[in-house]
Amino acid sequence: MPFSPNLIEPAVRRYRRERDRYVKLADRVAEICKTDICEANAIRAQVTFRVKSANSFEGKLRRFSAKADKNYTDLDAIFEGIGDLAGVRIATYREEDREVVKAAVERAFCGREGGLLQVENKNRQSENPENFYRAIHVQSYLPEEERIGTYDNVADVGCEIQICTMMAHVWNEIEHDIGYKPDGDPGLSEKYHLLQLGNLVRQGDLAISSLLAEVGQRLAVQQGPFADVQDFIGRMSASFPGIDFSQNVGQLFEVLQTLGLNTPDAARAAIVDPAGVTSAQAELEELNTYLAERDESPRMECHSSDVALIMLLRGRYQEVLDSFRGQVGQGRGRPKRLYSLAVRYKKWREHGVSA
Repeated sequence: MPFSPNLIEPAVRRYRRERDRYVKLADRVAEICKTDICEANAIRAQVTFRVKSANSFEGKLRRFSAKADKNYTDLDAIFEGIGDLAGVRIATYREEDREVVKAAVERAFCGREGGLLQVENKNRQSENPENFYRAIHVQSYLPEEERIGTYDNVADVGCEIQICTMMAHVWNEIEHDIGYKPDGDPGLSEKYHLLQLGNLVRQGDLAISSLLAEVGQRLAVQQGPFADVQDFIGRMSASFPGIDFSQNVGQLFEVLQTLGLNTPDAARAAIVDPAGVTSAQAELEELNTYLAERDESPRMECHSSDVALIMLLRGRYQEVLDSFRGQVGQGRGRPKRLYSLAVRYKKWREHGVSA
């Protein structure tokens, strides 16, 4: 049985009162996705957010009131059942980065009441060869450590994170506007052009990945100071075989720039272990064991650029800590992951006690 249309008006009134919570949540989730996920892992992507208007919410409820599977019994059921009132989109340049982003999202957020995330990988072409919709949807909630201060009243509010490529986003949006809206009933000619656009989008994804691969090869042999983090990855990743050097690399690059280690020779002297990656990973695991025994976080990741970070900390941990002067402390928000690791590394090396 569809839910009663009598619930629509009070639901909209409630949403008007509470909409600012969804705006606050979406803004914070987008910031985490941008800085802690995309920038921290040097993923080329655009992050945007939106919150449904009250009119859009009302229109959705009226459509849902005609569907038998939308059998909401009260207002709480409506707000629990509609998960896209707040939405964040991460549009990656490359198709292969979607899974990397999904894994990072799963680390950064949690499900309702701290439970498991609801993750849905939508690829409608597997059911309909003319439907090119591709996106990963993750129903996300802020983890406990984020629900403080101004965010202490959004623990029960979810945000839908959508992960797709920029090319796929073009098709998704156009098809949504043409076919999903109440007056949408595409004719044969419209479907033909959507099919053509879908094929172009797939070709575009391949072209972008190939283009960025060529850029990486060019950067690998470039001389002089690093131009940006992508240049840094391109010229340094060969020194770290068998790991995903782009993971966690954003803050490492920033610190190296601050310390003046902005050329391949200077960087290699500071972050490349002459004994090889395995030696640095062994020290990294020793630190992780120390932190695990004390139930402390964050931990280091042995198949990421944390292998380079452990080398930097080995010889320069005090310089790294000094580079954050003025950026951490009371009233300045949660400290950066790299700073927290440097603090713990110093305690481990100097005192052998918890930070």
